[in-house]
Amino acid sequence: MLDRIREGSQSFIVKAILVLIALTFALAGIGGYITNQPEPSVAVVNGEEITRVEFDRAVENERARQQEQFGDFYATLAADPGFNRQLRQQVLDDLINQKLVEIYSRDAGLRVSDEQVKAAIREISAFQVAGQFDNTTYQMTLSGLGYTPDGFAELMRRDLARTQLLQAMVESEFTLPSEAAAVQRLVNQKRSGAYTTLELDKYIDAVEVADAELEQWYQENQQRFNVAEQVKVEFVQLDADVVAESVEIDERVVREWYDNNQSRYQTDDRYRFAHILIEGEGEAAEKEAQEVLTKLTEGADFAELAAEYSDDIFTAEAGGDLDFIEEGTMDPAFDEAAFALENIGDITGVVSTSFGYHIIKLTDIEEGSSTSFEEVRDEIVAEMRDSRVKQAYYELQQKVSALAFDIPDTLQPVAEETALTVRQSDWFNRDSAPTALNHPAVMEQLFNRDFIDEGLNSDLIEVNDKQAVVARVVDYKPASTKSLDEVRAQVLDNVRTEKAQAAAREDAEAMATQLRNGESLDVELIALEAIDRRNSEVPRAVVQSLFEQAVPAADSVQVAVTELNSGALAVVQLTDVMAGEVDDAMQAQMAEQLTNSFTQQSYGAFIEALREEADIEIRLDARGNTTE
Repeated sequence: MLDRIREGSQSFIVKAILVLIALTFALAGIGGYITNQPEPSVAVVNGEEITRVEFDRAVENERARQQEQFGDFYATLAADPGFNRQLRQQVLDDLINQKLVEIYSRDAGLRVSDEQVKAAIREISAFQVAGQFDNTTYQMTLSGLGYTPDGFAELMRRDLARTQLLQAMVESEFTLPSEAAAVQRLVNQKRSGAYTTLELDKYIDAVEVADAELEQWYQENQQRFNVAEQVKVEFVQLDADVVAESVEIDERVVREWYDNNQSRYQTDDRYRFAHILIEGEGEAAEKEAQEVLTKLTEGADFAELAAEYSDDIFTAEAGGDLDFIEEGTMDPAFDEAAFALENIGDITGVVSTSFGYHIIKLTDIEEGSSTSFEEVRDEIVAEMRDSRVKQAYYELQQKVSALAFDIPDTLQPVAEETALTVRQSDWFNRDSAPTALNHPAVMEQLFNRDFIDEGLNSDLIEVNDKQAVVARVVDYKPASTKSLDEVRAQVLDNVRTEKAQAAAREDAEAMATQLRNGESLDVELIALEAIDRRNSEVPRAVVQSLFEQAVPAADSVQVAVTELNSGALAVVQLTDVMAGEVDDAMQAQMAEQLTNSFTQQSYGAFIEALREEADIEIRLDARGNTTE
């Protein structure tokens, strides 16, 4: 949500918030409202529960979003328990924030009209066909969720009220031209000065190190020489893409399949209907429907009567149009009466359904079509290949699993029976595993002490949808710490470097003092003339030091000592600061960036304030289980 707000406060951002915060969460959390039976809750916010159903659907929604974002790499992330814990916590925090904003909006008296609710529902992509709101899709989606139109509309009303508050927050932030200009002057600022470097080489040569110093440094830094536990592994890797290379599709089989399944490539005639709905079950509703039917038989216009009498608010204003619908998607009584009509313009009598009383008109018939073999040949081949690859890969998995289990102390029978190659790894730890084994589930198995001690083949471990491995630990080294004798040269190098840096810093600080006192140095300084923050010709640490120093007072200089990436030290002198120029062409962009930043800060502070004042009870443990 912050990412959306961060993008800016223009109108399209408001729309994004409307759709992504209100509508998406409405659909994601819809299950929490479809039943009157008590549901376990994952949190209680100011006395209002966030149900387990809401939470689970929101988690799945976030997983789907991340899977789309990360692609195949998501499978690796999802196998990590820590990743899943973090995802659940993020979703729970988002739902709590959402609930807090909803409560605040309601208490603030924010309201949404019926027309706003209708307009918002029409904009939900899940209810659209070819970019237009489709009433049949709308009814089917709600019916599949067990949700009534009135109940869903009420949920939307609450979500839109919350969105009003977020919209106001986004649009209330602004940046003054003077603020944008001031930031430009700061960002584009230039500074002058000079610097000199003190390389460590001349200091290192003069350093003397006693054995006692080596011992002390080693003891104080022993953790640097810890060696993680390591294993050597033999393994076989199963790869569906490799299996696919051996799968061939016979052209005759493709043609035969098409001939036997032509119904898949033919479309039946499609029928378009309009209707007038009178809601209710009593005599009054039926009588009203009969009166409307009488007016139709007397020649009244169907569309005008639909607009006047129909209780279906989404089709009434369109003359009752239901668009093209398929048999079996509506109420059985509706379907039976509608699809009995034969000619365009025919009208049924009053039809009683669970939704009320309908009068149905056949408005259009679209003839079916047929797709030729040539048009779908590649599609059929792809489906056949995919199916056969999956079957062949599954059979390979089963065969490998059985062989690895039957002869558990070697993988050679697996290689002999399947033509897979048994591979032997070098020593590796948890952070340096070969690519084929670098997966959380595989690492957990290979570094399990019981598994290591057994020395047997693992079960088949699926790395992703297309790859799996069976592995066996053939050798093991426990975690250890290298002795001083093993790392003496490294310790000596570190001690000498540290002592050299200390000596160099002492000289650097003395130089800095001289410069501050207006004294000259014995070394030549490298001049820095009006450089900006983006300068790449001067060492980065020098540029950073130059711009971190305070603006010098009149007739004085600022001096600082900084360390370079190489370990050398630099004495950096600041002598002059020049305000940056304001680029009129960049003013709008800078103002937008500042506004985005202000919006993000305001929203974060707003949520933090709500959470500090709220009574929040978490009923979800680290494993994702409810605790009530």
